[in-house]
Amino acid sequence: MSIFVKGVCENFCPEKESKLRIKEKLLHFFELKDGQKHIPGTLVKCFSRSAADKKASRAEDLRTERCLQKCTEYLLKDVFMDNRKSFNTVYDFVFDRLRAVRQEIVMQNYNAQQTIRLLEPMIMFLSYSRYKLCEEAIDNFDPKICEQHLQECLKRALVCYDEIGINDMNLLEIQRRALIEALYQVFNLGSVEAMRRCLTLVDAIRLDPLFSVVFKISLSYMQGNFYRVLNGLQSLPHILCAIGSLKLPALRRHLYCVFSHAYSSKQLMVPVEFITHLTAHGNKAEVYDDCKYYNIKVSDDNQHLHFQKSEFKFDAAVLKCRHERFVDSKLKNTYLPEVLLLKKF
Repeated sequence: MSIFVKGVCENFCPEKESKLRIKEKLLHFFELKDGQKHIPGTLVKCFSRSAADKKASRAEDLRTERCLQKCTEYLLKDVFMDNRKSFNTVYDFVFDRLRAVRQEIVMQNYNAQQTIRLLEPMIMFLSYSRYKLCEEAIDNFDPKICEQHLQECLKRALVCYDEIGINDMNLLEIQRRALIEALYQVFNLGSVEAMRRCLTLVDAIRLDPLFSVVFKISLSYMQGNFYRVLNGLQSLPHILCAIGSLKLPALRRHLYCVFSHAYSSKQLMVPVEFITHLTAHGNKAEVYDDCKYYNIKVSDDNQHLHFQKSEFKFDAAVLKCRHERFVDSKLKNTYLPEVLLLKKF
């Protein structure tokens, strides 16, 4: 006999949990009606850790697949676009509720087809959030936890894709898979495991226009051609571009290191304009900040850089990720809920 219970609840939050949380006044801001204190609005099931002494879930406590899909859409559209609170507050709420959805996927033993439909939007949300909150203090956002969950979702999605097989996918599903496969490659840029997967994919994915660009970026990274990598990352669309930009601090540090060896001279100068373009910085001021951090001298006229191997801080840690102008310009003109829910590519 199967030990898995099939959910029958059609509400975002099961009745038992709703009553308890309303009684104990444990409602989140986004679960209150119009933000009014203690007046229940739309409740969404919380994530709760498994425990040895915890009773087995009843069918009434688990949501149906249709309900989980509707709940995911509600979180990534209605709550996601709610600007009454800062985005880190939105992220905390949506992250927790989506984690509860993932938990029910396991508890109900969904097949690969059911799982992938719910996982894909979560991957997009975590990817966007990792970029959006990259400048937040650690008290407001922990990037390592976000990356850990993103990696778990990505690898689970890849397993599902392999299980389903390309022949059982329609054109839209293939496009969605190509996007997630490309995102996995960008997120794991430089990984031998990721590159190995690239080489084993079927032609329907490898020849996809978007995936082909990402494959070339990955190959250029492995070959050490970081100029092509930087140019390629800037050409990617919305969320892929955002995730790719998280690799820029490390790429820039490597380029500065190379220049400190190749152009180490008391007389030789390198134009700031050239470095700004090469490193995909938004303006010269950002380059000057990097130079100050890595101890690269700037000429008196602020138009040239003087690289010296003996003075470069090779032991300096990679700078923290930050928002990039070319990424923000792409996200600004995008209706994000459609992108997160993969209704628009």
